[in-house]
Amino acid sequence: MAYSTLLDIKKSLPEEKIIELTDDYHNGEIDTKIVDDAIDQADNTIDGYLRGRYPADMDDADVPELISDISTKIAIYNLFRRKVYIDLPESVVLDYKWALKMLEKVQDGTITPFPSANEPERVIVKTRARVFTESVWAKYR
Repeated sequence: MAYSTLLDIKKSLPEEKIIELTDDYHNGEIDTKIVDDAIDQADNTIDGYLRGRYPADMDDADVPELISDISTKIAIYNLFRRKVYIDLPESVVLDYKWALKMLEKVQDGTITPFPSANEPERVIVKTRARVFTESVWAKYR
């Protein structure tokens, strides 16, 4: 199960750029195998950071938006990186660094992309007014 898809990448990159990055045989089409490989590499990186803390076998519907976004950014970086004659755009490098920073924060527990079953539900308790105020306690000191 992939954390991101070609459609996610198309939301971030124009189709012409994806063709340029994947069309090794000059067919004028996106090579989906290369895109899938870039996504697999991204997802393996994510799994490496999350292994032991979060499940790695999620259904498509269970993938949090943050993880999908991280997978997309790393996959785009992977697509650019495979073309040695293309300079990586600064925005792609910054997105990649951001993705790794987010993974580190998820790994150390600073942020949590998944809802936790252990998190208590928020409870609001209403009580009556305090009976033993400071002035009442002052009488007994």
